[in-house]
Amino acid sequence: MITYYLDASAVAKRYLREPGSKWIIDLMSASVVNRFTSIELVTVEVICALTRAHREHRIGADARDRLIALALAESRTDVGLLAVSQQILDLASQLAIRHPLRAYDAIHLATVLDWMHELTQAGLPTPIFISADGNLLSAARSEGLVAENPNDHP
Repeated sequence: MITYYLDASAVAKRYLREPGSKWIIDLMSASVVNRFTSIELVTVEVICALTRAHREHRIGADARDRLIALALAESRTDVGLLAVSQQILDLASQLAIRHPLRAYDAIHLATVLDWMHELTQAGLPTPIFISADGNLLSAARSEGLVAENPNDHP
């Protein structure tokens, strides 16, 4: 089983047709052999991405509402959601000093690093970090993560 940590830019590709969407959809369709995790804040980020796509006239109101309902339902079943803790927020602050990250990106990176530490201590394989954000991918790799950009997969 391969374990993946998905940031919001990766999860949103499951609902919005854009570069990398097919790769994310195919990857997540193989959920029998893959495990997916993110932070509980990802649902809010995905809803914001869907409402932004509607405001920018990339999707209609009916599609927005249908995709929000689908994202909410799937977030409870298809992606394991990790809680935000004070430890993660403290680590995110440290990461924001070391790397040019936005707040939620620092929280995603702190979460996956904290989770990776737990997995390593349990003798489990480390997760693959997936994001479409170049700055976040660079920071993740410099922190020792294996990282993939869905946009690199047609």
